[in-house]
Amino acid sequence: MKYAFVLGRVYTLSIAELVAIMEQQDATLGLADNPITILESSPELLLIETKLPLKIEVLQKRLGGVIKILQIIDTLQKREQDSLNFTLKHYFKPSTLKKQFFKDYKGKMQFGLSVYLLDADLAKKPALSEKSFSIFSEPKRLGMMAKKALTDMGESVRLVLPEFNSLALASVAVTKNLLLQKGAEICVLAGKHTVHVAKTLSVQDFEDYGRRDYQRPVRDEKQGMIPPKVAQIMLNLAGCKPKATVLDPFCGIGTIIQEGLLLGYRVVGSDINKNAIRGSEQNLEWFRNRYKIAPGKYGLEISDAASVAGLIEKSGQTINAIVTECTLGPIYSEFPNPKEIEKNFKDLGDLYTKSFREFAKFLPSKARVVMCVPAYRRGRNDYNMMPTLDFAEALGYNLLEIIPETVAKKIPFLKLTNRGTAIYDRKDQIVAREIVVFEKQ
Repeated sequence: MKYAFVLGRVYTLSIAELVAIMEQQDATLGLADNPITILESSPELLLIETKLPLKIEVLQKRLGGVIKILQIIDTLQKREQDSLNFTLKHYFKPSTLKKQFFKDYKGKMQFGLSVYLLDADLAKKPALSEKSFSIFSEPKRLGMMAKKALTDMGESVRLVLPEFNSLALASVAVTKNLLLQKGAEICVLAGKHTVHVAKTLSVQDFEDYGRRDYQRPVRDEKQGMIPPKVAQIMLNLAGCKPKATVLDPFCGIGTIIQEGLLLGYRVVGSDINKNAIRGSEQNLEWFRNRYKIAPGKYGLEISDAASVAGLIEKSGQTINAIVTECTLGPIYSEFPNPKEIEKNFKDLGDLYTKSFREFAKFLPSKARVVMCVPAYRRGRNDYNMMPTLDFAEALGYNLLEIIPETVAKKIPFLKLTNRGTAIYDRKDQIVAREIVVFEKQ
């Protein structure tokens, strides 16, 4: 079986999450005793081959950084100078389309056509000949070719195309047009010398992520909130087994706790801020009712992270991992001066040191700590990061590469820091998040 994962905006984190999930051998995802090979990759896609089918619906819900999961149907060879339309002109036959994409649906079909790039240079090439069209004209040309094949055999069809100057349909368009229920999304994965034809099996539930973020009773825009998708990615990077217990010692209003509950973990949250705990209590009560979470799956306490060991000892629980967005320091609307940044890093380093010393009292060997630390964004891919992470390494924790070196070597376009971490940022924010993974010795 061959699959393609459509990656999120911060594709390095998406790939890190996928690699972490594939290493877990989780039978509920179809990963147990199922060897996986990475075939190709680009900033848009990761292609894999498996021995056995994956459990797609469960896997899609598990992954915060994957927009769509596709099944690769066929692979065609192409010459570098040929357009996709020329390469596929004999492929979209009525019998092929019916068998591969529409065999289970009767009635008026709705289908979409998306193009994804395995070779980013294809987007830069102008049309050179009658066989070579601008890549941005290809979705419409291919879609109309498939539509004609279907209408010629008497089918009633409606074609949905990407918006102007876009190559692929957003998950919103796939969902709103009911493409997976009333037809299909056909995806063309374009490389320099190969073209893969795939169909979409699942798309990320954007409405549910929005609900989990914006419909909660309490939000705190002033302090900044980790998005549910990023919280989910971080939890997956922790590598926990099902029903593990996860601690968030800087829980704020409870985003990591709620995402941990959805993944089937028991979660303990603490925060020194009483108002944050009150907000977390309100949010998690709403969340538990909305998502039918059984009672007793989480606990909340007011506690300084530097004294949380007493709380854990009192509860008698074994903590299998820590996943947290630590205090990131002040929020800025303009880039702070170097002395202010230096002071922030020193203060946070002291706090993190005390916290990691406390974590060492109860974390078992090989347990992971996945956390955010601040990185000040100076420009595109230019950050002022914490000068050192020795606060953890000196206390018996190893800094892990967020993507193992054996995998990273095969993917040259990854945006990794010089210490093997990854950064999540947004254009409107000065303080970005550096995602860091430690493992206790």
